[in-house]
Amino acid sequence: MDSLKKIHQFLNEHCRLPSYQLWESRNGLDFSLIITHQFNDNANPPTIQSKETFISYSEYNEIYFHYPSHSTIVLRSAGPNQLPSWDQEHLTLLVDLYYFQLMLEKEKHIRNKLIESIRDISILEDLDFLLTKILENALSVIPSADMGVLWLYAGELNKLIPKAWTGGPSEEIKKMRMNIGEGIIGKTFQTNQSIRLTSYEDILLESATMSSENTQHLLNSFSFESLQSIISVPIKVEENSLCVLIVYQHGKTSLLTNEDQHLLESFSDQVSIALKNSKLFNDLKVHNQLLIQRDEIHDTFIKISLQSKGLKFIVNELYKLINKPLMIFDFFEDQLFFSPNEWLFEVPNDLKKFITQCQEPSFHSLMVSGQEKLIYIYPIVAIEVPFGLIMVEINDGILLPLDKMILEQASSIISLEMIRRHSLTESYYQETQDLFMDFLECNDNYLLTQKAVELGIDVKCNHLVILIYIPFHVDFQLTNLQAHKLISLIKQHFHSYTPIIFGYRNKITMLCQFSNPSEKKYLLNNLKTIQTSWKYLYDGDLKLGIGSSFKELDHIQKSYTEADRAITYLASKGLTGMMNFEEIGINRLFINHPNEELNAFINEVFLPLQSENDQNLMLEQTLLIYMENDRTPGKTAQLLHIHVNTLYKRLKKIEEILHISLTDTEDILKLQLACYLRKTIHPISG
Repeated sequence: MDSLKKIHQFLNEHCRLPSYQLWESRNGLDFSLIITHQFNDNANPPTIQSKETFISYSEYNEIYFHYPSHSTIVLRSAGPNQLPSWDQEHLTLLVDLYYFQLMLEKEKHIRNKLIESIRDISILEDLDFLLTKILENALSVIPSADMGVLWLYAGELNKLIPKAWTGGPSEEIKKMRMNIGEGIIGKTFQTNQSIRLTSYEDILLESATMSSENTQHLLNSFSFESLQSIISVPIKVEENSLCVLIVYQHGKTSLLTNEDQHLLESFSDQVSIALKNSKLFNDLKVHNQLLIQRDEIHDTFIKISLQSKGLKFIVNELYKLINKPLMIFDFFEDQLFFSPNEWLFEVPNDLKKFITQCQEPSFHSLMVSGQEKLIYIYPIVAIEVPFGLIMVEINDGILLPLDKMILEQASSIISLEMIRRHSLTESYYQETQDLFMDFLECNDNYLLTQKAVELGIDVKCNHLVILIYIPFHVDFQLTNLQAHKLISLIKQHFHSYTPIIFGYRNKITMLCQFSNPSEKKYLLNNLKTIQTSWKYLYDGDLKLGIGSSFKELDHIQKSYTEADRAITYLASKGLTGMMNFEEIGINRLFINHPNEELNAFINEVFLPLQSENDQNLMLEQTLLIYMENDRTPGKTAQLLHIHVNTLYKRLKKIEEILHISLTDTEDILKLQLACYLRKTIHPISG
């Protein structure tokens, strides 16, 4: 027998009440009739009394049983008499039992509703519908709440916006944008703590920080004249607020309790778990989809690679996948491949310098035809060497993760294609080197002419050989690739002037041909420009040795030897830049002499003239100035600020010390040579 039947039996059989009714009010809501016995069912329900326990009317009496959460049970019975104290106590126990059963049923209902709600929202993927469902389920477990709004933080706006509402607000509420810390909603989000307010005055006070614009939108969306209490709780994901759920209660008295607040907090905690799980699930779906797409993209690029149709074909296929203007820059061939059309005529030097150091993808601003464009640079790196890059024009400022994945996959295929091209180029250089060296060693004029034609040499032009040395790098592969890059630059500037050009390690060999001196000047000036540009890009100095020009084919061997000796001269002097063999002058006689031998020759002349005596030290200076001024006594004395007789005495002393004669032709030649080397090539070491 349930508690209501026990109450009915007790009142009917034990108390013998002729007529009675039992009313209940839960959470401050209107009274509902739960038991009636021979009573006028049209009677008005009781009024809520906060303190009274017994009220006597002319037609009946009312006994009030008050419970937490604004719940009240009222026994209405005919007649003016109260129940005896023992009956009153027994009835109280029966009513309490009924109330506790109600609470158990309520807790069971709430628990089931929470489980049902969490299950519902856990399987929803549409965020807007998910938030609406959250709000509906929240109000279902808080009967006193009349209205609710769920606010979502929009990171792109850094504001809270209403995403779901029920119980009354109009579409006007959609116009609201709450700052962090603004009003009750903004404060709940900022502090990550729930708020319960139980008076209209407190609600107005906490809402005072709202902007006038938001206040107007809120008042236009709903009338809050009968507002009595609110509860605002944050919904967190990983301890960070994601949403704010606020519920409103209208009426004559405040009905939202601490219990309701705790219940709503518990609900929000469960919702946060569901949201987190939903986010993880969606992230997993996205990640899984990306993996599937990655495999598809990989298969696509493998097919492209197997077709071996070159970089132009690859760039066109890449454009089909990301649908953004892009370009592949082959750094070592100095070639640009565009799709769908050309949008950059030349890569600026500052960007080229950036490319040589670029190891990670990055965004970069670039001026194109006077307009600043945002581009995404993805370096193409193989064997730890930058081969080139992919440049994507970002018109809308957005590059999706899928686009980045496509570029990542494409870079591997492109690097393989570049390595393949590089290997073919290296094989070509090796073959060209073998043919050219065979040409240089040929002594038969007929065969020499045949070989020249095979190599593309114009037998009617003048020819000279230029050798270029680039600085060695600790990474041999990088040195080799830089040599290829330099060859590409030279070919671009004067392809028709260089029938033969190849590289081996850090050495580049060029056979140049021209019809007149102006073409030779043009060639050398452009080489100087390339040398300057190279130093800017790589912070490295080139050595260029230039042989003499000859028309005869059999003299190309001589030009090659001269270019090699010019390089040797630069190396011996520790110099960089261009050196024409014809400009070396007398120094060419000493290029292949060891420094020790030259120093010994210089010291043989000048060491005997040195002593701790300042006067004797002047002998060294006197000899240098005397020889520099063509052995003219008057001019030499004038430059030394001495009398000419003093000069003669010094010259006599030099003759005695060195055991020579300044009238002997061979001795004079020896002194002239020693002075030249002493002053221009090898300063005396002492």
